[in-house]
Amino acid sequence: MAFALVAALVLTGCSITARDTVSAASLEADIAGQLSTSYQIPKPPVNCPRSVPARAGSKFTCTATLDGQRLKVNGNVTGTHGQVEVKPATAVVVTKTAEADLAKRLKKTFHQAVGLECRAPALLVATPGRSFGCTATVGTIKRQLVVSVTGHSGALSYRVLPYKRPK
Repeated sequence: MAFALVAALVLTGCSITARDTVSAASLEADIAGQLSTSYQIPKPPVNCPRSVPARAGSKFTCTATLDGQRLKVNGNVTGTHGQVEVKPATAVVVTKTAEADLAKRLKKTFHQAVGLECRAPALLVATPGRSFGCTATVGTIKRQLVVSVTGHSGALSYRVLPYKRPK
């Protein structure tokens, strides 16, 4: 089973200096605000290049630090008035949201409420293929899961490991 946790970041109206470049400070502030809103976190530090041409089609990469992890944010200038579109280059998984979504899906499998706790940071910046473990509690039985990031958008898949009786 797969599901996606994704937030698109689209910025418009970043300021342009007299030299026809997009303001790095404006980009950084806008990206920090979008990341904060999308992932329910304090505004993270963001670093962008100082001279992005304000020409449609100009591409750039900024770097944000989320929960101690580096996140590359790719951008593209879409207009001559500083309009840009940006999106994270890798997946960002909000662990509490992933836990809630997994618990909902597992409830359908086990036909009862499922408690879930994942062993991952509160916010996980990950490339596809990265996995982390979770423990599902179904009644009095605990089941182990392996959760894998399957896409740059934050899509996840999971596998319930075979049950092992406690000794």
